[in-house]
Amino acid sequence: MDLWSELGYSANPYSVAPLPPSAEGAELLVGRERELKQLRVQLSSTDTHPTIEGENGVGKTSLMFVAAYRAASDFSSGASSQLLLPVAQTLQIGSDAEKFEKEAVLAILSSYFDYETVLEEAGLFVPQTQELETWLRRPVLEGGGGGGSIAGFGLTATRSQTLNTTSGFSEAGLKATARDWLSSTFPSRDKGAFVAVIDNVELLQTSKQARDVLEAVRDGVLDLPGVRWVLCGAKGIIRSAVSSPRLAGRISQPIELRPVPDSLIPELTRRRLHHFANRPDPNPPVDPEGFGHLYQVSNKNLRNALKYAQDFSIWLMGEDQLNASASDKRALLEVWMAEIADQHAQVASLQRGQWKLLDDIAQDGGSIAPGDHEKFGYGTPQAMRFHLQRLEEANMVDTTIDETDSRRKTISITPLGWLVRYRRSGFQKMGSAGF
Repeated sequence: MDLWSELGYSANPYSVAPLPPSAEGAELLVGRERELKQLRVQLSSTDTHPTIEGENGVGKTSLMFVAAYRAASDFSSGASSQLLLPVAQTLQIGSDAEKFEKEAVLAILSSYFDYETVLEEAGLFVPQTQELETWLRRPVLEGGGGGGSIAGFGLTATRSQTLNTTSGFSEAGLKATARDWLSSTFPSRDKGAFVAVIDNVELLQTSKQARDVLEAVRDGVLDLPGVRWVLCGAKGIIRSAVSSPRLAGRISQPIELRPVPDSLIPELTRRRLHHFANRPDPNPPVDPEGFGHLYQVSNKNLRNALKYAQDFSIWLMGEDQLNASASDKRALLEVWMAEIADQHAQVASLQRGQWKLLDDIAQDGGSIAPGDHEKFGYGTPQAMRFHLQRLEEANMVDTTIDETDSRRKTISITPLGWLVRYRRSGFQKMGSAGF
């Protein structure tokens, strides 16, 4: 049974996936014109790799994909002579710089398969990719005397028989091929580039780790001709990482991406519901007013609000309430949030002191430091630490260690914590939008 088809939609209007680099993505991106302009200027007019910094779920990857799509559209329409092509694969940076570099180079080389026709029509150099594609798909490599080459570049095999896995690929040959192809296709910045995203840099947990990995690939991945990397991260890690002297001249200062303004959330919801509607009278489980409420309860985290809307839709189906009126659905949304919050609150088994601290953190804006203990009525940081540990074990708060001083921490309420806190507040109205 297809829930969305039954409701009159061609696909899930509350999808949490990043917006695609397409006309659809450009239509659904709302409230980001200033940041789009900043990113497009950096992509087309600078020699450094752009960076985007913002909280998790704010839409960093969507911004990058839509910016790349619009740039490609400008080339197609004749508004620009610079061809910028978004790389489909989203790369995740890890602590293993060598592994990351190999994955990045393979992603760029694979883009030649995706854009062969586009590059030909643009009159740009297109390598003979058939030999490389055959090599990548061949399960066993059989070596011969003297070695050979792929598409004229030094991908050689010695006299042996080895499994053709990524780990068995010639490191030097792979990088040399990528560099030769790219410099031939995009001999200068004005000709264009592939645009690829390095996402979730904050997964490295500290900016020191991020700096170490980025510095390790500075003269490899970050120095590839014809590639514009867009680095995305949260929690200040990007800003701190790019301050490294060794990365100067490689990475731009971050574009700060803040939450979508409350006033634009109804329009954002309407666009999604209208875009995916495939009949004149679709039946949205969460209308713009209801979604605005979820957005506030989620502390303006768009991804979490979309996930809640999706989960609520499935719950409505299970309750046989898909055909309820819009006002009844908004009332049922409160019932569903109460059920979810109560389930987690019961499992957490927190005491009065922990609940009070959660409420106090929320009243203070959602983030505190251990040094704020006196503000919350504790004589020492240690006195507050026990309650914070219990809240963290219950996934109500999350602790981030400062990248420059491991003794400094920031404690922030999680999306689950915001939901549970809203329930415990007695459904008090939240946010400037009046929800």
